[in-house]
Amino acid sequence: MRKKNIIEIKAQTKDDSEKLVMMNLAQKDLADHGHHFFELAYVTGGTVQHTLNGSRSFLKKGDYFIVDYGSSHSYEKSQNLTLINCLFLPEIIDETLQGCESLDQLLHACLIRYYRMTLGEAWADRIFHDVDGKVEQLLYGMLEEYREKKLGSAEIFRCRLTEILILTLRMLVQSEKKYPESTAVTEVIRYVDGHYREPLTLQNFCERNHYSLPYISRRFKQEAGMTFREYLQKTRMEKCCELLAGSDMTVNEIARAVGYEDTQFFHEIFKRFLHMTPREYRRLRKNAGGYGK
Repeated sequence: MRKKNIIEIKAQTKDDSEKLVMMNLAQKDLADHGHHFFELAYVTGGTVQHTLNGSRSFLKKGDYFIVDYGSSHSYEKSQNLTLINCLFLPEIIDETLQGCESLDQLLHACLIRYYRMTLGEAWADRIFHDVDGKVEQLLYGMLEEYREKKLGSAEIFRCRLTEILILTLRMLVQSEKKYPESTAVTEVIRYVDGHYREPLTLQNFCERNHYSLPYISRRFKQEAGMTFREYLQKTRMEKCCELLAGSDMTVNEIARAVGYEDTQFFHEIFKRFLHMTPREYRRLRKNAGGYGK
């Protein structure tokens, strides 16, 4: 098995202390490789066949993506391809994130107030499209700032990069959000939202409201985009994150407060959704400070 080529950010700059590198370049075909940093790549012109972690896409102007630590990607069949590349370490956003090597963990730390909208959604390995050109405008502004490197550049990089992440989050939420069409599914959602602390099952709901279980199960998945059990767990995780961020309750007390008597199972579910432990989440929330207010 061929060893994957891993690129370090130091190889892209003459200054070893730099935490962010901006490049505006004509990109040729490039073999599969990975990075020891995050990369935001934005197509400003031309076309290319792009492979990211085995998923192949055809990219054009306005498309962009974020490469995670541990991910790999390549370019093939490039035609007049031009890119803006933003290579960055997590500490450009917050010094407390030094050593963070997960895009998901980075996003939950710096966009803490928006976690409820993105629980369970994957950011990596996705292609986004900049419909209104706002992301491109921000990147060109960062390029100009990078060339001049005036006083306060690091703060401008942090603010503009965070804005790009928020705009991307908005697109992700809008593309994934599903609205219930039927009264029955709306009733199920209200049932979960009002009783998530209790031991709920879809069967009990159907029996109490005289619905067919197979029918409601199928309709809920179609309209909500997830199963009843997945929605219940997502709701509980949202409430759990609120308590971790805004209370002094212990993790076990929070687990019971949101409906989990089995604390081991609670920890497994939490890590599945947020890719970190409850204590790690609470620590990141505390370090995020103003981001969550």
